[in-house]
Amino acid sequence: MRPSRLILGIVGLWGWLSLATMHAEPPSVSPGQAALDAAARQGQYLFVLVYKQDDAATQAMKSTLDQALAKMPSRASMTSVWANDPAEKGLMDRWGLSRTPMPIVLAVAPNGAITGGFPLKLTEQDIHSAMVSPGTAACLKGIQARKLVLLCVLPPRVGQPPAGVREFQADPANKAMTELVIVRADDSAEAGFLQTLGINQSTTQPVTAMLLPPGSMIGSFTGEVTKAQLAERLKVAQSGCCPGGNCGPNSCCPPGRK
Repeated sequence: MRPSRLILGIVGLWGWLSLATMHAEPPSVSPGQAALDAAARQGQYLFVLVYKQDDAATQAMKSTLDQALAKMPSRASMTSVWANDPAEKGLMDRWGLSRTPMPIVLAVAPNGAITGGFPLKLTEQDIHSAMVSPGTAACLKGIQARKLVLLCVLPPRVGQPPAGVREFQADPANKAMTELVIVRADDSAEAGFLQTLGINQSTTQPVTAMLLPPGSMIGSFTGEVTKAQLAERLKVAQSGCCPGGNCGPNSCCPPGRK
């Protein structure tokens, strides 16, 4: 799955998977949660195989994981979780897996974002595609927490986001519901992600993109942007209409909507 599908079509990616992945942890730490915590401490991806029966499909997915992850032991690890284990109920509820076809493999980035979901079948290519760039994972974490993501792409020699972005994010009315993600334009690891969003890596000015759950880019600004402009764009997106009644390619409206 490409970064574009992750960011711009995350609901279509897993309609059966809840985006509410940032709830409070259960009182006790289950084996699955302990594996997540350990992977996060080591800066690794964790591939979680969730199953109900130890059948052929489960064994096939485990075999694929074993073979693929053996080639990159420092980057990723895996754990298996039995869906009916009472100790894992908190994890299953947090991920909204009660109606999910199983077995399923979830890819979890070091920051806790879910970057891939693969029910019933798994290929080595799936595993590699789920290991996304840090910028993609950071945006996904914000989206999965149901926040507005302000993605600031900074060119060389620009040290911080535009003043309007900082003012918007610092406003008490916005702070809790806003995630600020900063990416360097010349970071080769982010090239595919930025291309997906239509942002030129050769930009000489900061670019600020606004992303709303479930992953829609509701607008982007090149150069300086004011707090008022960001607030207005958000208001327009939440109202379900487009500036001037005309929907553009980066608007929140479906194609053809006025």
